[in-house]
Amino acid sequence: MTTASSPAPRRRPGGRTARTRASVHDAVRKLLATGRTDLTVREVAELSGVHEVTIYRRWGSIETLVLDVATAKLNEEAPFPDTGDLRTDLLIWAKAVASQLQRGDGYAFFKALAAAASPAFGTPPEHARLHAGDYLQSRAAEIQHALDRDAEKGGTPPTVDMVLDVILAPLYLRALWGYAPHSEVEVLVDRALAAARPH
Repeated sequence: MTTASSPAPRRRPGGRTARTRASVHDAVRKLLATGRTDLTVREVAELSGVHEVTIYRRWGSIETLVLDVATAKLNEEAPFPDTGDLRTDLLIWAKAVASQLQRGDGYAFFKALAAAASPAFGTPPEHARLHAGDYLQSRAAEIQHALDRDAEKGGTPPTVDMVLDVILAPLYLRALWGYAPHSEVEVLVDRALAAARPH
């Protein structure tokens, strides 16, 4: 019995919610690592041991879940570099993206993200904009921070949209259409940097 002088029970960090998220995320990663992209909540539930109702209540849809997992994976495995030089940062990042797209699990994540976040794959436009925005928000903030640092040093960096359009989009487009990821990422990076300079 707890008395006024007894210390309050200490809650374990994270607790059940953290364990549930970890189990579900692990299940999604394992399924995508097989090359599958058409996942269902039912098979995630079976593999994770977390009830379907809980997954729907927490994430709402398989698309939202995949995007949540991808965002976590992105932040854990490929943080945007901070070398102090914008061109070097962009090169390291672009090469990491190209490398990920060459791996089976990386390409599977990309295809699953495309299906979850793009109207081209049947996702309603409003739904696609919402979740694509969620996914890109953390990475866009990191890129913006790097661009701001360069501007503070007197540089003329591109905008985040230019970085995504000129560097990231060609890599993803090549992966989507079955081409090998762009081997000359320097060309893409230099093109984005040149486009931002006054002519």
